[in-house]
Amino acid sequence: MSFSSNFLISLSTAAAFVSIAPAQTAQPAPQSKLTARELFYSAGPEADGGKKSTPKGSTSKGSKGSGSKASQPAASPKNNAVTPTPGGSALPGGGQVINASAGPPIGITYTVRRRAGGAMVDVSPESVFHKDDRIDFIVQTNYPGYLYIGNKGPAGGWTPLFPSPQIENGDNRVEAFRKYTMPPGYRFIFDEKTGVEEVFILFSRVPVPDFEELLYSEKAGSKPSEKPAPKPLSVAKVDLPETTVDRLRSAFSRDLLIEKIDDEKPGDHKEKAVYVVNPTGASDSHVWADIRLVHK
Repeated sequence: MSFSSNFLISLSTAAAFVSIAPAQTAQPAPQSKLTARELFYSAGPEADGGKKSTPKGSTSKGSKGSGSKASQPAASPKNNAVTPTPGGSALPGGGQVINASAGPPIGITYTVRRRAGGAMVDVSPESVFHKDDRIDFIVQTNYPGYLYIGNKGPAGGWTPLFPSPQIENGDNRVEAFRKYTMPPGYRFIFDEKTGVEEVFILFSRVPVPDFEELLYSEKAGSKPSEKPAPKPLSVAKVDLPETTVDRLRSAFSRDLLIEKIDDEKPGDHKEKAVYVVNPTGASDSHVWADIRLVHK
């Protein structure tokens, strides 16, 4: 415990006696260091102290259907590249441990699944996929907010996977710890064209105007004093401009904590999942994740 350099000094006129008592300054309690996974489960209204939460709401079921073709490889950093955070320390596999911020960190977790027999089985996102493989992925957030997911097609353009008319009638507001299956209503099917399947996930506590104006044909709650009405049910059939995607990625992918969990490695948590957390605790925090699936 450290003490202040200020002292309380009492002088007596009858005697040259000086009483000196150190004045103790209250010190903040030491902050615990948390991994991205621990931050994900310790924050938010559904937090349970780091234990795996029971998902709220139902899971949207993926079904067999047409998938998208894999796009050509892009020269980009690996998904587990982490921007060094002041005060952080590295973990094996690309994660970090940092001092938890005073504000609530927000984050996402996703798990990639591949069809094996008649079931969808969790696999590492670093797996190599082949012709006729069928995959989907499960996404959760640790706070209510707004979710945007896009897929890069073989021609190089981005198309929205979420919001989707098949989930909540096209509303992109999501609940904390609810599992969302992507793509909604079908699965990616890898064809004979090799390359990299690219998907981005953007999560925010507040709507992101760049995407809102593209995805929705009209706005709700026109008057500031009105209680916001439900969003329009129809999602616009639009492409997401690559310049917009690149700009938002550049702005929102900084200072994120990324932790990959693999049940084949030693550790307490037996799952295949990636956790991406923004630890800043700011009200306008965003989380950006890139998923790049190798197809050979």
